[in-house]
Amino acid sequence: MAARRLPGLPQHNDKPNRERRHHERTDPPTYRLPGSPALCAAGMNGMDINLIRNFVEIVDALSLSAAARRRDVTRSKVSKELKALETSLGVKLLHRTTRRILLTAPGEVLYAHGRSIIQEVESAREALDALQHVVSGSVRLSIPTGLGEVYLADLLLAFHKRYPQVRIRVLFSNRVNDLMSAKIDVAVRLAKDVQDHLVARDLGPVEFGLYAHSDFAKSHRFANPTEIPHGVLILPPGDGKTYAITIRNQQEEIALKCEPYLTSEHFPFLKQSMLKGCGVAALPHYMVMDELRMGSVQRVCPDWSISGLGDRLYIITAEDRRPSQAVKVMTDFLRTNLKRFVS
Repeated sequence: MAARRLPGLPQHNDKPNRERRHHERTDPPTYRLPGSPALCAAGMNGMDINLIRNFVEIVDALSLSAAARRRDVTRSKVSKELKALETSLGVKLLHRTTRRILLTAPGEVLYAHGRSIIQEVESAREALDALQHVVSGSVRLSIPTGLGEVYLADLLLAFHKRYPQVRIRVLFSNRVNDLMSAKIDVAVRLAKDVQDHLVARDLGPVEFGLYAHSDFAKSHRFANPTEIPHGVLILPPGDGKTYAITIRNQQEEIALKCEPYLTSEHFPFLKQSMLKGCGVAALPHYMVMDELRMGSVQRVCPDWSISGLGDRLYIITAEDRRPSQAVKVMTDFLRTNLKRFVS
C-alpha cells in the first residue's frame, strides 16, 4: 500500500527543510523596532546600550555640546559615538544645523524605544542591587547657592558614606523654571510657589530677616525697617529697579518699597558684602546662624520679619511614576536632614 502524506508532516526526503529549521533555531534573535522599515532592516544585533544612551542624551539636551557638558566629556566623543550608532544601524538619526538638531523618522523611533530600553536596564540593575541591599545609579541634584555652599557639602558627604554606589552630579542654581530643561532629578529650592507639573515636597517656612555686621549695627540704629535708607539695603534681585518686600511684626504689615544698591542671586556674596560692613542684608536665618552665635552679626529690627523673597523650602522632582531607587533615597535623605533649616 502506498504511503499517504499527512498534512503538516515532512516526507522522508526532507533534509533541506531539516537543515533550514535547525538553522532558524540556532541563529541569534534579532531585536527589531516597530514602525521604521529602515531600523527594521538594520536590526539591533550587537548594539551597545551606551551608544543608545548617548543618543538619548543628545536629544534630551537638544545639542551635542550640551550632552557633552552633562556627561563631562568632549563634544568630539559624543559626536563619534553618535556616528558609530548611525553606522551600526545604517540610518541617519539626526539632522544637525548650527542652531539645533532635528530627529529623522528612524531617529524618532529609536528615541522613543531607546528611552524605554534605558529605563528597563536601570530598573533591572536596581532590582539586582535590591537583592544585595545595594543602591546604585546616578542623581542630578540642583541646590541653591547659599544653602548648598554653606551646609550641603557635609550632608552630601554623609550621603556618600551611606550610599557609596550612587553617583551625584551637583549643580548650583536658585531658579525654579529651569529644572525640566536641565533634566534635574532632585532640586532643593527656596520659593513662594512651585509649578503644577513639578512634584514639590514642602519642608516648611524659611525665616528671612535683616542682618548687619555688629559694628555697622551699633553705628546705625533703626527703629523699624522703613527708616533704613535705600543706599544700605542688600537684597536678592526683584522684578525691577524698585520693588516691594513685605515686612510685618505682631501689630502691622507693610509693603516696603525699596531700591537696594546691591542685589544678587548669590546669597554667599550678599552675606560677604554684609560682613564687610556694606549695609543691611535681607537673608534667610540659616545663612547667619553661626555668626549670630559668635556675635559678629546682629539682627536689625528684630521684631520685624520679611516675606516675598522665597518663603518656603521645597524638595522638587519631575513628575515621574517610576523614579529610580537612587532618586528615592536622595529625596528621603534630604527630607530628613533639611528640616533643621525651616522655622
